[in-house]
Amino acid sequence: MQINTWFAKGMDNYTIKIIVWIYEELGMTQSVVFIFGFVSVIIEITYISSDKNKKWKVFLTIYYFGWLVVWLTYNLIDIINAPNRDDGYGPGVNVWFLDSQKKRQYIIIALFIIESISFGALFYYLRFKFSKRTDLIQNGYRVDAIKAITIYLLSSVVVWIMKPTFGRPYFYSVDFVNIFNSDQTQTEWKDYWIQTGHTIRSWGYINKDGVVESVPYKEWWQINDFFGNIRSLFKPLGTGEPGWWNMDFPSGHMNSCFAILFSGYFFLGEKKNRQINWYKWLFIGFWFLHINVMQYTQIISRTHWITDTSFTISVSLLMLIVNGIIIDKIVGKYNLKHNKNFR
Repeated sequence: MQINTWFAKGMDNYTIKIIVWIYEELGMTQSVVFIFGFVSVIIEITYISSDKNKKWKVFLTIYYFGWLVVWLTYNLIDIINAPNRDDGYGPGVNVWFLDSQKKRQYIIIALFIIESISFGALFYYLRFKFSKRTDLIQNGYRVDAIKAITIYLLSSVVVWIMKPTFGRPYFYSVDFVNIFNSDQTQTEWKDYWIQTGHTIRSWGYINKDGVVESVPYKEWWQINDFFGNIRSLFKPLGTGEPGWWNMDFPSGHMNSCFAILFSGYFFLGEKKNRQINWYKWLFIGFWFLHINVMQYTQIISRTHWITDTSFTISVSLLMLIVNGIIIDKIVGKYNLKHNKNFR
């Protein structure tokens, strides 16, 4: 509690607040580019190993077009709806950052442009450069992609099973009374939340006397009445138990950061003559800096406790250690049993 309280003071600095906001939105979409890359490598190499079968070519075309449609649709809907989104303080007010939703719109537009450029560059490389290489099957890039997508999916499943199981409240909800009564929260926002907003986002309680209360604190290991609250899983966030719908533990943003590291399967491996060099160290250094900024911005914004972020990091690193070994053994047994050379 004391650690989070100290970090939360960063929200009083405008520059830090904007950086935190950027990272909050970035954590929602950053992994998509890497997932696209992992799956594309598998499909491209499968297409090549099929001697460029026409059916696989059609599938490849549909696959890339499908990604384009889904990516554009999701982002355009989010961008268009952003200015009027209601988090509980009224349309157009962002509850997390106590500021205009227009700023969120500007942020997600900027991220959309950057990530779309990344998508385009990755698509061009994979379709017109990478797929022309003669060492793809020999060097096992398909198996590397399988390792990357497998560990990302498994770690995501672990995170998203544990979130509703523990139902841990945000620090924002635990500190809600202080935020609600602060000078930064405008009077009309308060009135709106008491009258209507609490049915949209139940950040805290309104007791029988009409007094606003915070959500009780839960340790990371405490399960928040799972069987009593699980019935609210598909209900609007304002009708469920305040705090439980936060599902704060563990951190999904940390998990999305690991999608970047999982791409290291393509670049590392002494058995495949992929020696580590200065630019690979630079990549690792960038990732280390990035995940630390993501971790501490989540704590500053009151969206996570340090135990949420630390747990996800620990579990993902542990899975990273064993994932490659297990998949190599599975592929080896498959090749031996079926007399194949799947790579």
